[in-house]
Order: sequence, then C-alpha cells, then structure tokens
Amino acid sequence: MKKTLLTIFIIFLFQNCSSDTDPIDLPETVKLRETVVVEVTKVVEKEKIIYIDFTKMPIPWTTTPTPTIAPVWTPTPTPKANIWTPTPTPTKAPVWTPTPTPKANIWTPTPTPTIAPTWTTTPTPTPTPVTWEFYLDGILVTPTPSPPSTWTPTPTPKPMPTWTPTPTPTPLPPGDLGYEKTSVTHSANLTDVGQVITIGIPMNKSPIVDHDQDNDLTDGITTNDDNQFKILSVNHRKNSNAEITIISLVPTGDSVIKVVFWTTRK
Repeated sequence: MKKTLLTIFIIFLFQNCSSDTDPIDLPETVKLRETVVVEVTKVVEKEKIIYIDFTKMPIPWTTTPTPTIAPVWTPTPTPKANIWTPTPTPTKAPVWTPTPTPKANIWTPTPTPTIAPTWTTTPTPTPTPVTWEFYLDGILVTPTPSPPSTWTPTPTPKPMPTWTPTPTPTPLPPGDLGYEKTSVTHSANLTDVGQVITIGIPMNKSPIVDHDQDNDLTDGITTNDDNQFKILSVNHRKNSNAEITIISLVPTGDSVIKVVFWTTRK
C-alpha cells in the first residue's frame, strides 16, 4: 500500500512541474488533507506538495471469531439407596511353574507287561446216581439206595381253656330295693293355659320305678314348681326310654322345668 501511494506521489510531482493548473485525480481510498504551495529559490517553477493523512485511512481489520463451545448437558446422578456391595474375594496371583528342560539321551527301559490273573471256576461235583457202581481205592462199591424223606407237619398248639369264676352278686341291705333318685331338666315355651308337655327320659336314667311299692309312679315324681306343674302320666316305651307327661297351669313363656324321679341304680 505504501509503495502504491509513493508511486502516485511521484507522478503528481512530475505533472505539477509542467503546469500549475493540471487537475489531479485521486483514488477514493486517498483523502486529501492539505494543499501547500512551496516556492523554491533555485528553481523557477512552483511545486505543489501534497500531504496525505494516512491516519484517516484505516485498514479494515476483521477479527477472528472465537468459536463458542456448545453447552453439554450432564445429567444429575440419582442417589442410590443403601445397596450392600459384597467385598470381592481376593484372587491368588498365578504361580509360574517353569517348564522342565528335557534331558539329553537318557535311556528309559520299557516296562515288562504283567499278565493279568485268569479266574478259573470251581467245578461242581456231580452226584453219582443211586444205581451206579464205582470204585473207591480200587474196591468196587455198590451204593445202598436211601428212602426218600417224608414231611410231617408240626401240629398247631391249641390254647388251654381258662376258667373264669362267676361273680357272686352282693346282696342288698335290708329295706334297700336298689333304687336311686335322679333328675332331668327340660326347657319349654309356655304360652297357653293348661299346656301339656311331654318330657323324654334318657336311656341311662330309665326306667322310672315305684320306690314305695304303692303301684303309683306319679307320687314319686316332683318338679321345681309343683304349684305350676302337675304330673299327668308316666309311659314306658318298649325297649326304649320312659316319658313323663305334665301340664302347665299358667302360661309363663320360656321356662325351665326340672323333674325329679326314682330309677334303678346303675
């Protein structure tokens, strides 16, 4: 750039020496700062000196853009729960075993093979038939036939009979008929006047007996409320239990009836 400006300046200088009024064409990049007329005493001609202000001609400078690094997203690590990590078992370092160096010409004898023992079965003696004759130490022997054995079964022993004495009954004391007093409890809902109820006597408490031997079974039977309940009859069912029939005089709703009577001593 400086060389170009210097060349233009020399051209202007030669042109001004010939004429004072010659126009000068300057390029757009050159700015005219000031025009001065200088008179030289030794030279007749006038000379124009052009001062060029290079400070007002800035050289365009383009800065190198700084590359911008794109942001990289790093995820926030999620905290892990208390997870137990087992301690690794230490592994033993491998032990180097040197390879044995083969020895020079060493003669190894060939082993003599051993013969495996062979198994010989023991011969089974064959019995001599009964009718045959044979020699024993040079003497002719005629065997005597043996009769076949007979099987006799062993008799099964029979158990000996055992005698069990018959128990003697214990006589009752005088005046004791072998009776005892017992009772049963029955629940009923009494809703009517003169309601009739039949109470069944269990087998272990049957039969009902006449304890005073007066041919009346009802006089030996009582209840928990004799004013409310009256005994009507006693019925002995064949090969079964006994039944007592009573009548309720006043309806009392849900009631518990207790009946006391005589039966045989078990």
